[in-house]
Amino acid sequence: MVPLWLLLWRNRFDFLSEFSLIESCFVSKAKTMHAGTNVANGDDASVHALEPNQELVVSTDTAVAGVHWPHDFPLEKAADRAVCAALSDLAAMGAEACWAWVSVVAENKHALTLMGQGVADALNRYDVELSGGDTVHAPLNSLNITVAGVLEKNTSMQRKQAKTGEKVWFLGQAGFAALGLEQWLNDQKDGSFVKYFSEITPKLQQGKALRALGVRCCMDVSDGILQDAGHICEASNISMRLELSKFPNWLSLCEQIGEEKATQIVLSGGEDYGLLFTAEPDMHGLDAFAECIGECVEDRDVSTSVEVYCEGEKVNIAAPGYNHFAV
Repeated sequence: MVPLWLLLWRNRFDFLSEFSLIESCFVSKAKTMHAGTNVANGDDASVHALEPNQELVVSTDTAVAGVHWPHDFPLEKAADRAVCAALSDLAAMGAEACWAWVSVVAENKHALTLMGQGVADALNRYDVELSGGDTVHAPLNSLNITVAGVLEKNTSMQRKQAKTGEKVWFLGQAGFAALGLEQWLNDQKDGSFVKYFSEITPKLQQGKALRALGVRCCMDVSDGILQDAGHICEASNISMRLELSKFPNWLSLCEQIGEEKATQIVLSGGEDYGLLFTAEPDMHGLDAFAECIGECVEDRDVSTSVEVYCEGEKVNIAAPGYNHFAV
C-alpha cells in the first residue's frame, strides 16, 4: 500500500505542475491587458470596471473534438477556431470584445500546449484579455470559452428587432466553410475550400460599424442561414423572403459544385460565422461590405417563416441547418 504522505506529496507535484502548465501554455502567451480590468487572471476571480454609459455583453461557447472539429484536425487551429467562434457572438451584438475565460479539457500535456497556443494566437490577434479559466485532464479534447465585451447602453443589436419592410443583408461567405469541412473529411486536406473551415474571422469591426450605422437586428450565422434566419423571424414575429441569386459568390459556387449542391450548402451548411442582419431600405453604406439577400415581410402564419427563391422560382430545402440533438 502506498503511504498517505507519499500520495499527498505526489498530488502536491501534480498541483504545482498544473499551475505551471497554465502559466506556460496560456497566461504567458496571452499578452493583452484591458484597461478596465481591476483584478486580473491569477486570483479566484477577475474584476472588471465599466464606464457609466456602458453595458456588459457576455456569451459562452463550447467546442468538442469530433463534433466541432475532426479528430485529425490540428489542435492549435481547433482552439483558435473555438475562440473566434465565441467572439463572433460579440460581433453580432455590435460589442467591443474585451475579455475571455477559457476552460480546456485535454487528453495530455502536449494537447494542452497546442490548444494553449491556439487560444493565445486568437486572443492576441483581436486584443482580447485572457481573464481566467481552468484546465482538466480527460480523454476527449474540448474547450469552453466565455467572452465579454462592452457597448453603449441600449444600442445592442438583437434578434427580436427586425421589422416588416426591412431588407435582409448577409456579411460573409455562405457555404464555403461547410465545403471546406467536407473536403477535409474526404481526405482532401489541400482542397480549395479547406481554408474557409480552418480559419474563422469574427466580424468584430463590422459589427460595431453596423451598430453605429443604426442597425438594430443582427445575429451570427453558425448553424446555416436558413435555420438562423428562422430564429430572427421567430423572435421578431416576421417572415423573410430570400433570393439565392443575391448571395455572395452564388454564380461562382454553382459553376464549381452545381446548383443543387450549392443551394443546400449555402442555406444549410453552417460554420459560416458571418453576420445576418436587417436594416431600413434607405440606410446607406451597407453595400460597402455586405450583400442584400432579401426582405422582411409580414408574418403570414405559414409552415416556414423563411421562403427562398432563385430567379423567381421557389426553392425547397430538405434540411434547414445543424441540430446537435437531432435523432
